[in-house]
Amino acid sequence: MSTSSEQPVPSSGETISKNALKRELKNKQREEERKRKEEEKAKKAAEMESASADDEDMDPTQYRKNRLKCLATEKTEGKNPYPHKFVVSLAINEYIDKYGGMGNGEHLEDVSVSLAGRIMQKRSSGAKLVFYDLHDDGSKVQVMADARSSDMDEAEFSKFHSNVKCGGIVGITGFPGKSKKGELSIFPKTFKLLSHCLLMMPKQKSAAAADNANLKKQVWTPGSPRNPETYILKD
Repeated sequence: MSTSSEQPVPSSGETISKNALKRELKNKQREEERKRKEEEKAKKAAEMESASADDEDMDPTQYRKNRLKCLATEKTEGKNPYPHKFVVSLAINEYIDKYGGMGNGEHLEDVSVSLAGRIMQKRSSGAKLVFYDLHDDGSKVQVMADARSSDMDEAEFSKFHSNVKCGGIVGITGFPGKSKKGELSIFPKTFKLLSHCLLMMPKQKSAAAADNANLKKQVWTPGSPRNPETYILKD
């Protein structure tokens, strides 16, 4: 006969104290909670990647309808999709001149800089790190948006950056630095969408493809053969 502080366990036929049973239940609950959080995290990352992939697969008409729908959602949530102004401390070419001499991997976290420009390329590395190419007046700088240095929590960060598309004009306040590979970047603390691009941007060509295209489009001069390198005899 078991005492009042013990309880039978049908699976093994043994008895277990109430305290041990409580510990076992708490461990089980913690494990279930951990699994649930991991599943939610994986789901958010998948949704972010899916949203990006879906945009690429859309035709231009569908893309524009989708962007208009996002704008309408922002307005119903009380957000202004076109902020009145954003104060810039440096132009991108000035930023490059001032901080281009930094060492690889160097960060100036105590310095605050505000830049604005158009997003021309976007690359994601999971749900917590997003890379952008920010262009303005013929100059370009990399944006390394990291959830750890953002003023948003992880869920807000993921949702916000899934809505940042190529062609959009943004304002960024953050600190200057270089990546480990030596690319000058800005690390945002605040990231503001100033103007949404409603049209699908043309896909960016690689430098090699662009150079090859330029070669083919060279102007032909009368009296000279077209693409003379194609007529050279080779052994």
